[in-house]
Amino acid sequence: MAISITLNEYLSSHDIHYELVQHRHTQSSLDSSCSAHLPGAEVAKAVILQSRDNEFLMATLSADHRLDIHLVNELMGKEYLIVSEARLRELFPDCAQGAIPGLGQAFAINNIIDNGLLDCEQIYLEAGDHQSLVKLKQHQYADLVAHLPHGNICGEALGMPRRTEIFQREN
Repeated sequence: MAISITLNEYLSSHDIHYELVQHRHTQSSLDSSCSAHLPGAEVAKAVILQSRDNEFLMATLSADHRLDIHLVNELMGKEYLIVSEARLRELFPDCAQGAIPGLGQAFAINNIIDNGLLDCEQIYLEAGDHQSLVKLKQHQYADLVAHLPHGNICGEALGMPRRTEIFQREN
């Protein structure tokens, strides 16, 4: 698998020309950024959420941060929870587990974008496998997500101790 058929068709239908960046097999977006020698801030990851009324939402943020689900809930005015891995296979049948591209609209899923991604010169999306990233220029990405809700939805930077770990060490 190189690029998800669904993602490829979506980008083609919007006349988006992209570059496919290959890297060694990885298990996370942050590992993909390291393997491809890219800043984690430019690699987008997708976290799939579901509300109690079964509405799905993709939260797209940089690979080098955790999602703050409380910020998403506040911005969207609804409570969301993280979707199970089994459900993800149903929603993204042409993507490998854990390699979901961060463009919800390609998969007919609502999407919220972290503001930090809008400031990057280029954006790299998981292609749907664990060995490829789709490189988009900033203006291409901005055009695709211009109508979507966005805000500051990042939590702590990855690689940093969690706040609870810091608190426990101080006491």
